[in-house]
Parts: sequence; structure tokens; C-alpha cells
Amino acid sequence: MLISYLLVSLLLFLFAFVKRWHLFCWLSYSVFLLCFWAIIPLPGEDKVKYTAPTQVVFRFDDHRFIQLTGYGCRGRMYYIDEQKQIYYELARHSAEVLTEPFAHMPEDYIFVPLSDYSAIDVSQDGGRSFTSIHLKTTDLIGNYRPDYNTVENIVVVNNQFFLKDKNRGIYRSPKPYGTRPVVISATSEKLFEDSIRYMGLRWADQPKTMPAMPANYSGWQRWQCDPSLKQPITVYNRYAPLIKLQTQLRQLLGVSEEATHVQETN
Repeated sequence: MLISYLLVSLLLFLFAFVKRWHLFCWLSYSVFLLCFWAIIPLPGEDKVKYTAPTQVVFRFDDHRFIQLTGYGCRGRMYYIDEQKQIYYELARHSAEVLTEPFAHMPEDYIFVPLSDYSAIDVSQDGGRSFTSIHLKTTDLIGNYRPDYNTVENIVVVNNQFFLKDKNRGIYRSPKPYGTRPVVISATSEKLFEDSIRYMGLRWADQPKTMPAMPANYSGWQRWQCDPSLKQPITVYNRYAPLIKLQTQLRQLLGVSEEATHVQETN
């Protein structure tokens, strides 16, 4: 029917143009334009695209967590405290999640190891700022650094970091007062006896076993990440307002059902 309207209006326009009926010429030309507008195909529909997902990979409690944006559990990492409005970027693009058991009380000191344990990001002010420290690798046996193959468990409690390595036992940070933190193994402490004596109670009571988490701990026991997760976003068609006007015009001309049938047939 739209084709018929288009042809009839075109013929009327040509006839009026030859006869020099100016008013009728403009009216027929306007009808032709409306029919042409109603029949012309407009591009596109709303499309769904996928972007790098954002997911919580570790939760300290209900308002403190670590967030990762990236594909395959690798990407940009943030420490977030929603209650205190703290958003600290730990890594811009190359952070990876930990796979070992990990429990962390939500206290002022925050320890976030790199996935290869080459360094640990440490905050002493509740996540407002972080500095990088290294696990002490020199001991009586030689240079050694734990990695994901040897780390058995990580616990952070009472603002202290504890890491159990199957080859070197328990690494720990000193008790949290004075001087900057360092993480060393029990065997390494023998090389620093003078310094440890000087630092006093910060290095007292070397643990024989990993400390237990308090009963009120509400955080996660390990990091979690879905490597196959994709985040869909809808890209809206910029011609949507024009498509709406065209649909209304087709309804006015009484050809909406016909246009729908033609579209489904195509």
C-alpha cells in the first residue's frame, strides 16, 4: 500500500507540475515526501556489547572489599571502603587475584600481596594510602622467596601479616607499632637478632602455628573471581527517535501491519 501511495502522489505531483497548479503541486509533493519517509528503511537496532567486567574479588566485611576490573581475573584493582568513601587504586591494569587461602580482619593495617609474592601492598591508615614492601628473601639457607606453588595459607589478624610457606615455615610482619613494616621468616629473624632486640616487643612470641581468625570474622576465606565473566552494555540506536516517528506515520497511513509483515518476510 505504501508503494501505491508513493506512486499516486508522484503522478499527481507531475501532473500538477505540468498544469502549473502550484498549490496542488506542493500538496502532492508533501504527500510524496511523507510516503517516502514512511517507506525508507532506517538503520539499526539497540545492540548489546560486552566490556571488561567489574567484580568483587575479596571482601573484608560488608563495606570493605577489593574490586577488580578486567578480563580473565586480571586488570585494574581497587581497595574500597564504602563507609569511609575510600577508593584506592592498587594496580592500573596488571593485577591478578590470589588463589591461596586468604583471611584478613578489617583493621587499620591492610596487606595485599601480589600474585607472584614479589611484593606486598601495605596500608597503615585503613586504605587511604599504600606502600610496597618485600618478603625478606635472605636467610641462613640462602635467597628464597615464596610463590603460589609454596604458599599454603595467609592470615592477617591484629594488624599482623602471617604467611605459611611449606619450605620456610611462617613468615610474619612485626607487631604494628613504630617503624615501617617488613615480612620475614623465622629463620631470617636469626640474621636480625640485634635489630629485633632493638625493636623489642614488636618481634616477641614467634608463632609455631598460624593464628586462628576471631569468631566474629565476617569476611571471605579466599579470593573469588569468575574468569569467564563478561559485562553486557546496551548501545542504544541513535536513530530511535526517527524510527518512532516513522512508526507513528505508518500508523497514520494505516500501513503499520503491512510494514511489519514485510520486515518479518525479509
